[in-house]
Amino acid sequence: MEKKRVYLVFVFLLLIPYLCSLAVIGIGYNALVLHSSSIWRSTIGALMGSFIMFAIKATIQRPLDLMANQINEGLFEQFLRFFSVRRRPWLQLANIVLDFILCYMATFLVRTFLNLDQIVGNSVGITLIVMFVSTCIGAYLEYDNLSIDPRQH
Repeated sequence: MEKKRVYLVFVFLLLIPYLCSLAVIGIGYNALVLHSSSIWRSTIGALMGSFIMFAIKATIQRPLDLMANQINEGLFEQFLRFFSVRRRPWLQLANIVLDFILCYMATFLVRTFLNLDQIVGNSVGITLIVMFVSTCIGAYLEYDNLSIDPRQH
């Protein structure tokens, strides 16, 4: 797979859905928690969100591994491999810490830029539509390489 295509697949199949997942966590937290601006409650929400993100990453291991195997660029390859939850324990911990920080930022940014009506309104639906369309585009771009059907290879 050529490098340009790997970047496109990465953006549509992994990066945009990852950011949408963070947005859903931020929106869901702020919609469900009374006084969500409390530092203690935001910390607990970010901790729960980081474990949810860790579980989500388990579902994208195959595409990550396939993409990392097809690119010879050291930095980008290591970046892809960083998000693998099957790696060394300290990398798993680093993933959880990164997700904790990003989830905390997501809850803060949602609370800052959206009012309560937008948060409990249709913001989750819009985010899920963006995630779905992005995933479909990414899967379409590299269906042959991401397929688990042995006849495709």
